[in-house]
Amino acid sequence: MKSHLIAIMDRLNRLIETADPKETYNFEREGEVIATVSFLPEETAFSIKYPKQKDVAIFDDIDLVAIELYDMIY
Repeated sequence: MKSHLIAIMDRLNRLIETADPKETYNFEREGEVIATVSFLPEETAFSIKYPKQKDVAIFDDIDLVAIELYDMIY
């Protein structure tokens, strides 16, 4: 059985590898997008957009991003 947290980390690491700020991942819960994440290479940070709140948060630590997403999804 694969950890949900590892699956989230794998997606975040792929964003770092591509280093393209236009590349995004949508994270969903029950078919509804709860967050859209992109990596900002010039800032070495992640941008999380929350569609319901029309808000954006910037995280410079991959672990904090993964925990935030995990808490929102599960």
